[in-house]
Amino acid sequence: MRSSSDPLRPAVRASCLLAATVVLAGCGSGSGSDTGPASAPTTSVAAQPGPFVGECGSLTDAEVYERAGIAGLTPVSRNGIKCRWEADGGERYVMFTWYRGSPIDRERAVAKGIGHEVHDLEIAGHRGFSSQNVGFCEVALGTGSDFVHWLVRYGAGSAPADPCEAPTALGRLTLGKAK
Repeated sequence: MRSSSDPLRPAVRASCLLAATVVLAGCGSGSGSDTGPASAPTTSVAAQPGPFVGECGSLTDAEVYERAGIAGLTPVSRNGIKCRWEADGGERYVMFTWYRGSPIDRERAVAKGIGHEVHDLEIAGHRGFSSQNVGFCEVALGTGSDFVHWLVRYGAGSAPADPCEAPTALGRLTLGKAK
């Protein structure tokens, strides 16, 4: 317990007094009159959710294996918003994520911010982007206020000539099955 002679006590009191003053000042209406102009009502547009894409983007394991082109994939996690298939102890993997009500531009900004090569992409009227770096590619496609995301990590030295071909094909198939 601090004593009343504690040197921090006056600073704490001053901070509390300043905070209370700011809060009370915000409560005033200026002239005290209720006849001033009414403020305009705020309107907000509700975000429109995208179509239902189902668990793992509505894709079967066989469809993922076929399009990913990575031998030895096995499912390691599966739920309504995220699925992952791995090979070689997780060195190589495929991951699907369904982002509900999340801005796709934030994901794009993260990819750019960490130095990935980012390109605009559109599939069946759904705008998005691809992002790639050594040994992997990710594809994100907007669906209303949601977006779907496929990432394929090939590992060092084993990526195909076009590492975005597989996640693009997975995204295309997911959009084709969305309801």
